[in-house]
Amino acid sequence: MPRFVLYDKIWAMEIRIGVSKTARCSSDDSADTIDIIERPAGGGYSVVLSDGSVNGQDSKVVSFMTANKISALISEGVRDSTAIRATSDQLYTTYNGSAQALLYVISVDLVTDTIVISRNNPYPIYCYQRGKFIDWSNDSQPIGSSKHIQPSISEIAIEAGTIIVMVTDGVFKAGQEYGTEIDIPMLVQSMIDDDNATSAQEISDFILNQALLLDEAKPKNDMCVMVMRILDENSGCIRKFTYLLPIDDPLR
Repeated sequence: MPRFVLYDKIWAMEIRIGVSKTARCSSDDSADTIDIIERPAGGGYSVVLSDGSVNGQDSKVVSFMTANKISALISEGVRDSTAIRATSDQLYTTYNGSAQALLYVISVDLVTDTIVISRNNPYPIYCYQRGKFIDWSNDSQPIGSSKHIQPSISEIAIEAGTIIVMVTDGVFKAGQEYGTEIDIPMLVQSMIDDDNATSAQEISDFILNQALLLDEAKPKNDMCVMVMRILDENSGCIRKFTYLLPIDDPLR
């Protein structure tokens, strides 16, 4: 189960990002691709999560190309929405409309002091802020399926206590084959109630583990969870990255 976490300071606050992901049962590689980048000129951070497919079949190539193209454009100073539209048009042209990607982009913009949420995905993004959960679930179209596709964009203030959760379709569909479904706000709330100091990584691990339980430890699809938490803490100005990446025996 690959995991990694990012810590960075915003004024007297910190961003903490936890990621947990796994491939579907009997697959060696996950098509879900996540990228965390620094925005230019110290302007913040962006998280790009892409789940690509070609003719309805999962495609790591499409996921990787999509995430990397958007990340590269944002790193050059291109606006998130423009980067998404350009990547969508390129994907449509390259694959003649047979490829698409379910996409999330979360940007902590230190120029505007906001968190910008961009979706091209039928599945929601959840946000916990000021003691309440909200979700962004309005209609949005996967990129690459046609030309001139627009992202659905929401914006909130950067505030201590904010938690943002985005997961891929494998997590949302967990347990459906057995007549159950996952309740992400309930899982996050239970972690907060149990211990308000719970880390972003612990929350993402918990959500993924619950999804695996619902699929009886045999995930029917690739799964990826990203949790971003803004904390009212100041542990110094050093940026930290921690990775945990299992290496499987290729001869097994």
